[in-house]
Amino acid sequence: MEDFHTPYVVAYRRRLQAVKRPSKFSTIRKSLKTVSKEYCAESSICGLKHLVDVNTSCFERALICSVSLVWMTFRRYYSAPLVTTQMPEGVSVSKIIFPAVGICTNNRISKRAVLELSNKLLQKSRNKKYTEKEMLSLLIGLGLLYNNQPLDDKLVKPMELHRALGDYDVNELMRNLTPKCEDLLLRCEWNTVAMNCSKLFDFRLTMNGYCCTFNYLRQSDVTFESADSTTRSLNMYNYGNKSNFDFDDGLKVLMKLNESDDFYYNMPLRGAQLQFSDAYDFPDAPSGSFAMQIISPNVQMTVMVTASFTQASRDIQHVPVKLRRCLFYDESSYLPFYTHSDCLLKCRMLFLLSKCKCTPFNMPKMINKRTCDMRDVPCLKIYNVQSRTVRPDVYPIPPELELEMVGGGIPCPMCYPSCSKTAYNYDFINVKIYPEHMNAVPENETLDWL
Repeated sequence: MEDFHTPYVVAYRRRLQAVKRPSKFSTIRKSLKTVSKEYCAESSICGLKHLVDVNTSCFERALICSVSLVWMTFRRYYSAPLVTTQMPEGVSVSKIIFPAVGICTNNRISKRAVLELSNKLLQKSRNKKYTEKEMLSLLIGLGLLYNNQPLDDKLVKPMELHRALGDYDVNELMRNLTPKCEDLLLRCEWNTVAMNCSKLFDFRLTMNGYCCTFNYLRQSDVTFESADSTTRSLNMYNYGNKSNFDFDDGLKVLMKLNESDDFYYNMPLRGAQLQFSDAYDFPDAPSGSFAMQIISPNVQMTVMVTASFTQASRDIQHVPVKLRRCLFYDESSYLPFYTHSDCLLKCRMLFLLSKCKCTPFNMPKMINKRTCDMRDVPCLKIYNVQSRTVRPDVYPIPPELELEMVGGGIPCPMCYPSCSKTAYNYDFINVKIYPEHMNAVPENETLDWL
């Protein structure tokens, strides 16, 4: 038998024990190195095989890596070639234009005005079959021009109302029926200076019909003028009311809601709608640039406004629009003066024009195009929801948007965001007022709110 305890065998065993077994990490690293070399050697990507060639020097390998890194960086930049930086000096508040403010009563039709209209219509020979009560019941159908809700043929008869009205201009009719600013606004103040409300507010068209508007600088309710029109330019942003950061500055309004004049509410809430928009954009919620809050009776509402100013350099104009995803005011063939809100508004109006052969009265008028009247209410009802839903310019469309429930929405691929824009953010604070307690305080012990 062989002797396994000889000095030679013992020394051999000691040498075997001294050799360390490879760890799991080193095995994986060696395997990864082998696979990487094989990938580089067999890859069709230009330059990779030279990285593992034994004849390639270290300098040449470093140069190949640098070129590859530059190419990767260039491709990433080309896919999104914009850089956003924060202006270290900020923007003065005096250079930020105050947003447009609109006040619209939820009661959209004045009872006093509709009684006058009823009396005039009853004097017409075509309306002799109606009593005053029946005529007022018929006239409540004018509310369908605000809300395209499902029709009850027993209560609302658009065609019968159209015949009873005879020859009428929809915008003029709805303007005359809307509660007036002088009946709604009692006191007004701008930057701590009390002013006549009629000098601060205009009676202008918005998505909610005619409302009392402040700092709404759009010159006309006829939109999308020709390219040589001078109604809009960059100089317009030098005008308009501007505020500062003092808490007591800004706009103050004291309103009175006359419940005895209520006739038709466009929403089942008492009070008024306070709406905000860009000073030059039409106040329209589906087109953006719009915020709205309900003012309830006996409430003091304080609105804190903050602005975010984004300005794009003209240096990016050489970048294709599909890459930078924004448009400057003067580079759209769709509008003479481009804004994202106006683009969406025009897209929606052209959709309704193609379907109903008219545009709603609570949108800006289009030259040589008909404004919808009571005859068009059934058509507007059909396409109302679809016209308010703009299909996003992405593919595929995310299924969670459920666009099939609104007829697929409407495509507006020409409407990119504006490259330069002032965005506003609003915080609302409401304080309930109890008139029965305030009226008990002697008048000589109270302070004037305005």
